[in-house]
Amino acid sequence: MERTGAAKLVTPEQMRSIERRCVDQGMTLERLMQNAGTALAAKADQMAGHGPILILVGPGNNGGDGLVAAELLAARGRQVSVYTFKRDGAAPFEGYAVRAEDDLDRSTLRLLTATSALIVDALLGIGRSRPVEGELLTIVGCANTSRGALTRALAVDIPTGVDADTGTVLGEAFQANGTLCMGFAKLGCVLYPGSRYAGSLYLTDAGIPERLGESIPQSLIDSEEIASLLPGRSFEANKGSSGRVLAVTGSHDFTGAPVLVSLAAYRAGAGLVELAIPDRIKASVAAHAVEPIYLPLPDVDGKLGPTSLDKITASFGKAKAFVLGSGMGLSDATIQLVRSLLDLMRRPHSPPAVIDADGLNAVSRLPGWHEGLSQVVVTPHPGEMSRLTGLKIQSIQEDRIGVARRFALEWGVTVVLKGARTVVASPQGNIAINFSGGPNLATAGTGDVLTGIIGGLLAQGCAPWDAARSGVFLHGCAGDLWRAQNGEVGMLASDLLPLLAPARQSIVGEEGAT
Repeated sequence: MERTGAAKLVTPEQMRSIERRCVDQGMTLERLMQNAGTALAAKADQMAGHGPILILVGPGNNGGDGLVAAELLAARGRQVSVYTFKRDGAAPFEGYAVRAEDDLDRSTLRLLTATSALIVDALLGIGRSRPVEGELLTIVGCANTSRGALTRALAVDIPTGVDADTGTVLGEAFQANGTLCMGFAKLGCVLYPGSRYAGSLYLTDAGIPERLGESIPQSLIDSEEIASLLPGRSFEANKGSSGRVLAVTGSHDFTGAPVLVSLAAYRAGAGLVELAIPDRIKASVAAHAVEPIYLPLPDVDGKLGPTSLDKITASFGKAKAFVLGSGMGLSDATIQLVRSLLDLMRRPHSPPAVIDADGLNAVSRLPGWHEGLSQVVVTPHPGEMSRLTGLKIQSIQEDRIGVARRFALEWGVTVVLKGARTVVASPQGNIAINFSGGPNLATAGTGDVLTGIIGGLLAQGCAPWDAARSGVFLHGCAGDLWRAQNGEVGMLASDLLPLLAPARQSIVGEEGAT
């Protein structure tokens, strides 16, 4: 993603409020439109190469930006056509202009889209939240299907047909190669499925001061910020000073989870990882992970239960971070153990914790599980979030930000709602959306790796909100390194492990030890 501006993400209402504040502070709407049109002309000039440019112009301010850009491009000698939809005024553009109302069969539009190097969507912008239909539907459909094989497409603020709040596609939507956002990025451009239609994201300040977005609670996870959050390591470091993780994980049916959690925590920088696992799987796990120390525990039918509590309690006080749940399985015995471990986590001076997978499935059976907890990160995928909240998966996916924020506030914990564009929500209502990672991460065990990373960062002293944001970004960057070499299919969760250190180095740069 190209950016020249803040990493804040705004809703349409927040953007309108910012624009009103700009006007209150002396900026005219005409000046804002001129700035936006100038930025659009520059981006269109760049994307179109030497070929013709078609600008689709709608009735509102978005269309006004398009007209300003058209005039500027024409003044530079560019071949520009304007196609207007419900735009008042007989002569909106001194060059070649066609009214949609005069092209009912869309034959002119089809010719223009087929012969243009770039199509600019300045039809609606952030103002529409209902499905594209009628004349507009035919215009968007024609722009998508009649373009030449080499024609590129640029949307202004948000592709027409994408809800700027949620990323929902409202029927037909303009398919862009890139979207130029004015002032701040719109949420619908980064949330799926809208992100697929927005393409690459470009930001321009358009004359809007960055400080006007300081109170916005949503942002993209930013690589520069993560670089400042990832813990360093001094020359005098030892395994104790680098942080100790205690991970209660694994069962007879899931022997891989302890391996992935422990090695990911090490790769994230933890100095020592202790695995509390059923005794019967120790040999199997140790064959694949020689670095952890082991706390073998009695089990109930291959799963940990209340008989393990005393040994876990003895190790709990030595840990700098606690990981609970990956691969534990779910039974009456595990639920009883988790209930007791929650009580342990409520004690004063308890280490920060991550609860994942079957730990979440267990707490979903325990009313009031979150009461009295602090310094906790939960990492549900949509199915686990459904069990935790009682909401349907579809409802969660349609409002990922709203759901994550609501329950982070209600539970008083940091929520990592996994999926395409993972959402991280703080107990204070802040939202961070992750832009790293891709579909190659959609394979079993990658969630265990993420849990281990976050646990390792917590052990090194990161606060839960920082560890969660840094963990999902680092996890995604490691996935991106693999995908750049191998594509989107075929990755194993264990493939991420050797890439975590290079991914970290790509974020922090060549700073060395301190």
